[in-house]
Amino acid sequence: MIKKTFLLGFIFLFPFIAFAQQTQQKRQKTNVYLKFGTGLYWDIYGVGIDYYRGSAVPAVTGPQIWIEGGIRLNDGLVVTAGIMYVTLKQKYEHASPYAGKEYQYSIQNYAFGLGYEFKLGKHSRLLPQIDFVINRTQSYTPYFGADYNNDGSVTIYPDIFNWDDTEAGAVFNLDYYYQFKNRLFLGVRGGVYYVLGMEGVTATPLVGFKF
Repeated sequence: MIKKTFLLGFIFLFPFIAFAQQTQQKRQKTNVYLKFGTGLYWDIYGVGIDYYRGSAVPAVTGPQIWIEGGIRLNDGLVVTAGIMYVTLKQKYEHASPYAGKEYQYSIQNYAFGLGYEFKLGKHSRLLPQIDFVINRTQSYTPYFGADYNNDGSVTIYPDIFNWDDTEAGAVFNLDYYYQFKNRLFLGVRGGVYYVLGMEGVTATPLVGFKF
């Protein structure tokens, strides 16, 4: 799945790379960048109090990876496109026959948005941006099914439930980075995801290069 995400990322970013090559040939000001990061994602959608069990429901944490490209216009406005992928694990509730066991699910975000780059000093940059996202959540969950027989008995059998849900939402990212003279830049990113409610929070280091 990660390989597929990288492939889709490079397909989205191909126009940006082509634009960068033309920019270098014409010796114009650097306007194109490519950056990526990996860190932690907190799924906060179900956070709260489970009154049935009388206990708190914590956030689910997992590793996140993302890649993004952008074009900076002369007035500082930045047009962006990117992909995010995260894998998470959640435990079944006590009422489930699989109580205490974990199941895995993944979240993919395909984002297009706008940002604005602020210069905080000679090398420091701050880039807030807001993106429109297509959010896809997938899960392969085992469960017990039941068949009622003609004689009144019940046959219990294990099965797999394939869940695939796609929705639209938004994400607000805030990047801070240090721009080196060789066009490499290093920094950190914080993000908040909103898909039919507060969905997740992320914090990652970032590495990028301006063409």
